[in-house]
Amino acid sequence: MNTPQDHQADPDGQGPHPDRAATDPHTPDGTADATTGADATTGADESAGADSETEHAWDSRRDLYRHSPGIMLGHSARIGGSLVGGDQHGVSGGQVTGDVILGGSKVEYHLGGDTEERSGEIPRTEVEALARTFVHPVEKGEDAAAYVGGTAPVDGGPDADLPDEPWQPGSPFALALAGLRAHRVAVLSGPATTGRRAAALMLLRAAGSRSYRALDPALPPGRLAGELREGCGHLVADFVTTAERPLREHHIRALGERLHAADSHLVVVVGPHPVVHGSVSPVPWEPPEPAALLAGHLRHKDLAGRTVDELLALAEVRAVLAHHRPVADTARFAERVAGHARGTVSLAELGAFGHYAAERQVREWFDSADHSLHDKAFLIALATFDEAPYPLTAELSDVLFALLQRIENPGEPARIPVFGTSSAQRVEQALADRYQEPEETEWGPVLQTKVQFRDRLTAITLLREVWTGHPSARPALVAWLRRLADDPRPVVRTRAAATAAVMAEADLPSAMALLIRSWAADRRLRARLAAANALALAHHLGAPHVSRILAEWCVAPDHRLRWTAVRGYALVGDAFPAEALAALTEAVRGLEARGGPARGWANERDELAQSAAALLLAAGQEAAARDDWDTVAGLWGALPPLMRGTTRDFALRATVHACGPTDGPGGTGRPLLLDLFARSDATPGTGGAVLRHALAALWRGVLNDPECSASGLVTLRQWVRGAEDDRGAETALADLLPLLAVSTEDHRRLVYLLENLRSEGDAAPPSVALRLRALVLVSAPRDADARTPA
Repeated sequence: MNTPQDHQADPDGQGPHPDRAATDPHTPDGTADATTGADATTGADESAGADSETEHAWDSRRDLYRHSPGIMLGHSARIGGSLVGGDQHGVSGGQVTGDVILGGSKVEYHLGGDTEERSGEIPRTEVEALARTFVHPVEKGEDAAAYVGGTAPVDGGPDADLPDEPWQPGSPFALALAGLRAHRVAVLSGPATTGRRAAALMLLRAAGSRSYRALDPALPPGRLAGELREGCGHLVADFVTTAERPLREHHIRALGERLHAADSHLVVVVGPHPVVHGSVSPVPWEPPEPAALLAGHLRHKDLAGRTVDELLALAEVRAVLAHHRPVADTARFAERVAGHARGTVSLAELGAFGHYAAERQVREWFDSADHSLHDKAFLIALATFDEAPYPLTAELSDVLFALLQRIENPGEPARIPVFGTSSAQRVEQALADRYQEPEETEWGPVLQTKVQFRDRLTAITLLREVWTGHPSARPALVAWLRRLADDPRPVVRTRAAATAAVMAEADLPSAMALLIRSWAADRRLRARLAAANALALAHHLGAPHVSRILAEWCVAPDHRLRWTAVRGYALVGDAFPAEALAALTEAVRGLEARGGPARGWANERDELAQSAAALLLAAGQEAAARDDWDTVAGLWGALPPLMRGTTRDFALRATVHACGPTDGPGGTGRPLLLDLFARSDATPGTGGAVLRHALAALWRGVLNDPECSASGLVTLRQWVRGAEDDRGAETALADLLPLLAVSTEDHRRLVYLLENLRSEGDAAPPSVALRLRALVLVSAPRDADARTPA
C-alpha cells in the first residue's frame, strides 16, 4: 500500500485509491493509440504502461450509467426536455416571409395538354366515419370528453352530447378553421404521424363542405387553382414546400379568389417546416394526448360491457400509452383493446403492442425505397446515440454510411452530401425529437442539442433488426463499432458497448465472436473496457450466460480476459453479488497460487479489490434503499472472514477502495460507505448492528495492517474534514470511532490523528475533530494512557 503522502485527491474527487497510477497524457485513459505503431509494443512495454493506467472501477461504473441510453439501465426516463422547435432552428422555424432568392430561377414549360387526372373524390361516408372517432386536442385541465367525436352537424348546431362546436376556442383547430372560413384556404403543418390529414378533413367538414376531393400533391403551386371544383372541400395532403418550390403569396391569393367564386374550400397539409410566403400563415398541428385519442376510438366499439375508463386503467394499456407513437398506431391499438374487452386478445398480447408497433415501423424504414442508404445509416446511428447530441450522431452516421457504401457499391466511393437535408428534416423523418439538455463533461455540464426517438422502444428494436434481419450489413457494423470503441470520447465508447450489448441479447454467439471476445482479448484498455461494458449492459437487457462468461474469464490464463472479467464484475456484479464476490475471491487465490500478478498486469491485486468494493457498494446501496439491512449486513459480513490467509490483503484493499466514492457529483457529498453506516440501525440483533460491527472489524484490520494503515488514516482524515459541514456524518463518526479504539494503540492513534488534523494554514484542528476527540477520550480502554503520544 502507498503511504499517506502518495495519495492525492483524484480529479473526479472520489478520494484515495491505493496503487492508482497516473494517466499518461499522451495516451488518454491509459490506452495505446492503435494508429501509432501500437502493434509493435513488446510485452515489457505493455506491462510498463498499457495495463497499469486505467480509471478506478467505481469511475467506470459511474461513466457507464452516465453515458448509457436511459432505457437500458432505467436511470433515465426523460422524454424530451425543452424541445428545440419553432424559431430556434431552420429559417425562422421554417416559415419564410418576404422575398427570398436562393440559386438560379426555375422555368417550367408545359407543351401540349395535360390529360392526367390530378384529383379524386373522397367519399363522404369515409369522412363521417372519421368524424365519429376524431379527437380535438385540448389544454391541460380541460375535459377531454367534451372534445371527443366530432359528430355535430356541419352547420355547428347543438348536439345532445357535445358542445355546439366540438373544439376548444383558441386551439390550433379553431385558429385554422377561422382562417379557412375567412380566406377559403388554410395551411396545416405538422409531422406525418400526427393525424394531420384527418384534421384537414375535419376542418373542411366544419367549414360546411359536403363533398370532398383529394388533389395530387405533386402539382406545382401554380397548378392547384386549375383543379378546384364547385361547392367542394379540397385536400392536398403531404404537399412539399422547399426554398426552390415555395408556396408564394400570389399562389394563395389566386386560390382564395377561385375558391370564393366556386364556394369551395381548400386545406393544404405540409410538413413541420414549410416554406410559405404571404398572409396565410401555417397553423401547427399537434395530436391529442394518447389516452384521449384512444378513448375517442373506443367509445364507438363493442366493449362487451366494459367501460372506457376501466380499459384505460389497465397497466398494459398505460404502458403502451406512455410512449408517444403515431396516431395510426393508436387507432390500431384501439382494435386490440376492444378485442381484449371482448375476450379475444390476452393481456400479454395487449402489452406486446408497443414492441409490435416499433418492429413494424423499423421494417418499413429498412424496406422503403424512399429512404436512401444515407438515411438508413442515420437511423442506425440515431439508434446507437439515442439521447445523445445531434452533431455526434450526424458525424458518426456518415462514417457508417461510408462503410455500408463499400458493401453495396464496392467500386464507387461514398459521396456524402455536405449540405443536404436539414437537421430538422432528418430528425422528423426518423420520428424523433430534438431537445436541449446539459451533458456532463470532465469540465462540468455543457448545454447540448440532443435527439431522441419519440417511441422509446425504437432504438433497441432497430438495432436488433439490423443485426439479425440484415446480416449483409454486419461487416460494416462491426468495423464501425470497433472504431467507436477506440474513440477518445467516453460517450462514444459507451454507446459502442451498448450497441454490442443489444446485439448480444439478440444473438449472443455472433456478438461474442465478432465483437466482445476480440475486445476482451485486445491489448488496449479501451477495447477491454468496451467488452466489460457490453457484457454488463447485455446482462441488464436479459442476455443469457453473462455470469458464466465472467466466471470463466476471471480465472483464464490470458490476463486480458481476466482484466475484462474483473472490471465486468465491478459494473454488473451487484446483480449477483454473492456469486461475483466468490468469483473474485477465487481469482485472488489463483493469483497467489501463481506467485503474483501477470507480467502484463502489475496491479492485478488492486483491480480485484476495486471490483469487490464497487459491487459491494452498489449492492449495499440498492438493498439499503429497500430497507433490507439483513442483505446489506450479509454482503459486507462476507469480508471479515477473508482477513485470514491469502485473502487478507484482498479484504483490506477492498475496504480502503470502498471508502472513496461519494453520493455527490464530482466526488462531493458524503462517502457511500460512511452513509451506509450512518443509516443503519444500531439496535442489537438487527441487520444494521451486524453491518456496523462488520465495518468496524474491517476498519480495525486496515488501521493495524503495516501496508494499509497509511491509506486508512488518509481516508479517516478526509471523512472527519467532510463531517465539518455534515452533522449526519459527524454522528456516524461519533459511533464508529469508539468501535475502532479497542486497544491502547488504537486509542492513541485516533487521538493523535484528531489532535493534529489541520488544513494548510490552520493553527488548530477543525472543531469537528475536537468534538470527536472528546468522544474518543471518553471511550478509552481502561488500560489506555489518554495522553497524546509524543
